[in-house]
Amino acid sequence: MNLEQIRKDTPLHKKYSYINTAAASPPPQQVVDAMTDYLQKTASLGPYLPAFRKEIYVKVDEIRGKVAEFIGASSKEIAFSKNGTEAINFIVNGLKWNEGDEVILADLEFHSNFVPWLKLQSEGKIKLKVLKTDKSGVISVQELEKMINPNTRMITVSHLPNASGALQPVEEICKVAKKHNVLTLINASQTLGLVPIDVKKLDCDFLAACGRKWLRGPEGSGILYIREELIDYIEPTLIGWGGTVWDFDTNEFSYLPIAKRVEAGCPVIPSILGLGAAVDYAWAIGIESIYQRVKDLTEYTVKQLSTIPGISIYGPEDIKNRLAIIPFNVKGLTPERITEFLEENHIIIEAGTFMANTMLQQYRINKMARFSPHYFNTKEEIERAVDLIKTLIRKEGQQ
Repeated sequence: MNLEQIRKDTPLHKKYSYINTAAASPPPQQVVDAMTDYLQKTASLGPYLPAFRKEIYVKVDEIRGKVAEFIGASSKEIAFSKNGTEAINFIVNGLKWNEGDEVILADLEFHSNFVPWLKLQSEGKIKLKVLKTDKSGVISVQELEKMINPNTRMITVSHLPNASGALQPVEEICKVAKKHNVLTLINASQTLGLVPIDVKKLDCDFLAACGRKWLRGPEGSGILYIREELIDYIEPTLIGWGGTVWDFDTNEFSYLPIAKRVEAGCPVIPSILGLGAAVDYAWAIGIESIYQRVKDLTEYTVKQLSTIPGISIYGPEDIKNRLAIIPFNVKGLTPERITEFLEENHIIIEAGTFMANTMLQQYRINKMARFSPHYFNTKEEIERAVDLIKTLIRKEGQQ
């Protein structure tokens, strides 16, 4: 991994140390160039110059294939979405639910993979069953299996919850689900571009993810994987040209027999082109190299943060269960004060609830600060951030 070149590719590093990829990552210049080159051409050529438009749609199809290969799928199993939330909703609203169907998820789920299921339950379409987790934040596969019964239709889980950083045993979860003939939806918004993903090895039925986080793609980009055998079971939430075929003579329409059926209307071309460039960039580095570097940085960050007086670090105590996301509080300092002081010193982290209601209740706190280093970060940046927090403790203590 050529860290020097990687940091050159990210102009932000000339001014800031950015340790907040769990929210969104600064894209490398190559991603920005892919988008701006297209926009410049639309200004100079017009977006619908026939030859140009044909070239662009060929690129979109090529990127669909790249994304598919990146996660071990086929191109017919990939749909583009604007974000992970939209992709999740395509499945929530696209499946035909039967009376008595039950859906299992954990209490640590992010807002966007909880509220859509609550809506279905409020409409009487499903019964939602919530698995309680302990402070480790790691789902117990054994406890999960105990919740499965003949009415269980779906298990959905975040591969890496946005607040706790507890990497979930998704392969084991999918194996248990298959054993009981239960569908699986994996929210990979915090692992796409961070963890090697092979949907065939994972054996999940659906996988949703955004592109703006660990993959370092643009906002407005996301993907949805639908297992080929299940494509016809998904009724698109939005319909129009792009995802349907319309027979003018009979005035009948049909959905495309591929995952693209959930896409309606003009694709968000700049975001898709940026997503393709982000996949190319991650591929050039190597997803396994990215994963190993972030694992090392995670361990180093936890060790450095542990030297801060009065700190409480939340989530898995076993470092083997934690990846990339480290939430914490420091006695005597509010999370907002920590982030403000670091920003004044050109270091970006984040503070908030992260919509992690269960986790907040477990630790009896209202908010947290959060480090989320990516492969472009350095140990020196982590050390400087930690030293600044110690400086802030001394500064506040003198007032």
